[in-house]
Amino acid sequence: MTHLSIAPEITLRHGSLAATLAPAAGGRITRLVSAGAEGPIDWLVPLSDDVRQAGFESTAWPKAGCYPLVPFSNRIRHGQFAWAGREARLPIHPGETHALHGGTQQAAWTLARQDTHSAVMAYAHERGQQGWPWAFSVEQTVALDPQGLSLTLKVTNTDTVEMPCGMGFHPYFPARFAHRIGFEAQNVWTPDAEFLGTPPRPIPTTDDYTVPRALVDAELTQYYGGWDGQARLQAADGTTIRLQADDAMRHLVLHRPAGRGYFCVEPVTHVSNATVLSMTHLDTGWLVLAPGASTTCRMALRLPA
Repeated sequence: MTHLSIAPEITLRHGSLAATLAPAAGGRITRLVSAGAEGPIDWLVPLSDDVRQAGFESTAWPKAGCYPLVPFSNRIRHGQFAWAGREARLPIHPGETHALHGGTQQAAWTLARQDTHSAVMAYAHERGQQGWPWAFSVEQTVALDPQGLSLTLKVTNTDTVEMPCGMGFHPYFPARFAHRIGFEAQNVWTPDAEFLGTPPRPIPTTDDYTVPRALVDAELTQYYGGWDGQARLQAADGTTIRLQADDAMRHLVLHRPAGRGYFCVEPVTHVSNATVLSMTHLDTGWLVLAPGASTTCRMALRLPA
């Protein structure tokens, strides 16, 4: 376990919109806020002041802001799999029996570049670190523009052999935007009792958000495939976040814990436990990078002017 410091934070600005980043705390966005007529509007759950001052243990991260998911999203069964002669033996997340959320958001990133509106946070992974037996590098570009926020991940295989991987983003949205949500997908890979994905099936009515509706305040986790890259999150006053993702991310995780002040809509490249499911010849979205090759994904949050 590693203690991560929030400092030093940096702030990007564009008009009334501001994004605060903490590279040393897993390449996180710790706040996205704009000035409103009646006070500040938080578009992501902001990191609390006490965590900002004290930092956090890497495996007990705060449920706030947004962090990158690299080199995999969600869970890998028992943290183990083999690929082309190499074996991955990943740390098991406390309280779980599986590896969770990629590991790089539990490590310090560096600030590679910054200007008024944008910044690049970088991470370099050595072969075998955190049990991942391939070397790779990541650049995360955060940019503000008149329409809102855009995030781009670029993963490069710096190893000498091909590397499997996945990626995505894990934003935490304030619960008020769960008043009405809408998106279209083709199927669900319903999680089992241990939150591992199962083979795809048609979307049941209870999990269909093609017609926007409320996300009830109850325990919910669902994995969607064939997502069209668009989602709308609306508060009761009509204020709407439009989430957009590029073609690289056609899987979506919808998660809401009961009685908490947040919910998650996570654009990702692959389904939970893709390493195992891909062995059954299902198209899980699991990627393979040749030595020296790169892959990218992009998410945007379009906000009201």
